[in-house]
Amino acid sequence: MNIYQKVSVVLALSLYLPLGYQILTGKVTQNLATWILWILLDVIAAGSMFVQDGNFELPTAYVVGGTCIIVCIAKMKTMKWTMYETKVSCMVVACMIGWGLSGPWLATILSSSAMALATIPQLKDCWRQPDQTPTLVYVGYTVANLASTIGGKSWTVEERFYPIVCMIICMLMVTLSLQVFTDSSRQTTSSVPSNRP
Repeated sequence: MNIYQKVSVVLALSLYLPLGYQILTGKVTQNLATWILWILLDVIAAGSMFVQDGNFELPTAYVVGGTCIIVCIAKMKTMKWTMYETKVSCMVVACMIGWGLSGPWLATILSSSAMALATIPQLKDCWRQPDQTPTLVYVGYTVANLASTIGGKSWTVEERFYPIVCMIICMLMVTLSLQVFTDSSRQTTSSVPSNRP
């Protein structure tokens, strides 16, 4: 493990502390179904990358930290599970079947892609309630994924596909959460009385 991979793991694990605290104090909300699916898919991604002697350290850190976040969300009793989450769960099973039939290379692609789809409920929550999104935490995850991408030994699926997908997901979360600033500026300008008769 090179210095970039070490930084990505340490940064990722350290970000779970403020996120867990913010969840437990009610400052932010996170989608439990998304986190459960992320953990399952991270297990598949880490396992398939480990078998290929790839860059498996970051998804392993995500499994450890994400499990703690699931406990925090469960304590707050904010569970949402819809038909969409059930469909993504079927994709988790498809990833396992893909791994069995086609090997770990395809499992890495399938699990990383399914993880992006599993993020959609969290993205919808972020769009609806940007003030409930821990923006700085997702900025940190973006940096952790960037470091893991840089730390990859080669431009192969087992080294860089997963952190690139995660980096894009985190950048989307940050972008959606920043709309809280544009919404407040729109409300300020719309509350200014018009001088028109």
